[in-house]
Amino acid sequence: MDLFRVDVSLVRDGVVALDSETALLLKYIEETGSISAAARRLGMPYSRAWGHIARSERELGVRLVEPRRGYAGGAQLTEEGRRLLARYLEFVSNRFGGLEALTEGMCDFMYAGSSDILVRDLLDRLREEGFCVEVRWVGSASGLMMAATGLADVAGIHLLDPASGEYNIPYVERLGLSQAVALHRGFMRSIGFVYRPDVEFGGLEDLLRYRVVARNPGSGTRLLLELLVDKLAEKLGRPRKAVADSINGYSTSARTHEEVAEAVARGEADVGLAIAAAAERYGLAYRHVALERFDFAVNRRSLDKPAVRRLLELLRKEQPPPGYTPVRSAGQKVLI
Repeated sequence: MDLFRVDVSLVRDGVVALDSETALLLKYIEETGSISAAARRLGMPYSRAWGHIARSERELGVRLVEPRRGYAGGAQLTEEGRRLLARYLEFVSNRFGGLEALTEGMCDFMYAGSSDILVRDLLDRLREEGFCVEVRWVGSASGLMMAATGLADVAGIHLLDPASGEYNIPYVERLGLSQAVALHRGFMRSIGFVYRPDVEFGGLEDLLRYRVVARNPGSGTRLLLELLVDKLAEKLGRPRKAVADSINGYSTSARTHEEVAEAVARGEADVGLAIAAAAERYGLAYRHVALERFDFAVNRRSLDKPAVRRLLELLRKEQPPPGYTPVRSAGQKVLI
C-alpha cells in the first residue's frame, strides 16, 4: 500500500529532533496524562513512544515529559515540552492548517472504543497484512458515538444495561443508532478483580480496604464498577456517594485493561477491575465477576471497506484465546 506524506521536522545540527508523529504523541500525553494511553491512541508500541521522547530530549537537551503529580503511573509535559509543542503547532497551523493535516487522513480505517487484548492482536494482524489502521482507545460509549457519526469505522463495545442485565443492544436501540451502525457479534470474555497474590482480596467490601485503580468514565468497565459500588452501598445500607468517596482510587482513570493490570503489578494500586487475559499477562490473581459480551458496532457506510470486511472475517475464523468464548446467545446477564 503506497502512502504519500508531508512532514514538518525540527532539525538541530542535521539531526531530526521533532517530527509530526512525536508532536502528536506529546499532544496526546498532555490530553490523556499517560504515555501508554497516548501511544495506544496512536496505535504505537510503548517502546517506540519512549524512543521518540528519548530522541527528542537527547537532541534538544531538555526534559519534555515528567511524571504526573498526584497520579501514579501518569505523565505530563514539562514547561519546556509545552512551549515546544505550542511553537510546533503554531508553525504547522499557519502553513498547513494544523497538525491533523499532516497526521490524519493517511489511514482508511479507524477503530475506536473499548480496550481489549484480543482486539489489539487482530488489529496488529491487519497491519501485518498491509492495512493502515488508526486506533483510539476511548471507551465503549465514546466509541459507539464515533462509529455512529462516521468518525470511526468500527467500535468495540461492552455496555451493560442495568435494567435488563443485557449488553450493547439496549444502548444502540435506546439512542436510536440502529440506522447508523450495524451491531456485529463478537465474543464473551471474563472480567473480574485483579490483584497481586499477596493481597487478601475477598470481595466487594474489600474495595474499602485497598487502593483501587479504576477505568476511565465512559468505558464499559467503569460502568460495571459503578454498578458494583451500587450493590456494595445497598449491602452496607450506606449512601452510594459515601461509599464511593471511601474507596481510595475510585476517581482514577486508566484507559485500558493493561494499564489497570500494570498499576496493580507495580504496586501503585492493590486491586482493579480488568479482563482475565490482562491478569494472566501480568501474573496477577483473579476473582471472576461477570462474563460480558463484547460486540462491534460498524458504521453502515463502512461495511464494504476491505479492512472492515477482513476484521469481521478474522473475528469469525480465529479461535478465541483462553478467557474468551464465542457468543452463544443474544444477550448475557452479569454473574455476581
